[in-house]
Amino acid sequence: MGDEQQIRDLFNNWIKSTTEGDLELARQCIADDAVFFVPGIGEMDKETFAQGAAGGSPEESPIDFALDSKLRELKMFGDQAYLWIESTLTCSPKNGDPATRMAGHSLSILEKRDGRWQIIRDANTMTVVAE
Repeated sequence: MGDEQQIRDLFNNWIKSTTEGDLELARQCIADDAVFFVPGIGEMDKETFAQGAAGGSPEESPIDFALDSKLRELKMFGDQAYLWIESTLTCSPKNGDPATRMAGHSLSILEKRDGRWQIIRDANTMTVVAE
């Protein structure tokens, strides 16, 4: 399998880990020294971000999540690459409270280490969208 397909598989696994609450799969996508930049929060390390992104199974969560992410651009430069991703996230409380919709872009920098691609930096611009 070529590098581009491995990166596309990483993207698909990242989305799957988020939507299914698969914390272990999320951890596999992220390098140990990764740094995430999140609006209103600042820097987050691998474990903190992974727990937030895939913090539990959908059955356990008090909120239903609907994530729509599109890979807008993928560029490779040797053992490094970046992904430009456009996402919309709808969070619907199971208790019937109004849903919250977020939208924005993220830029993920990847590096190939020990034969596999991982996220090493990620800047996310998703913010709440007024209904």
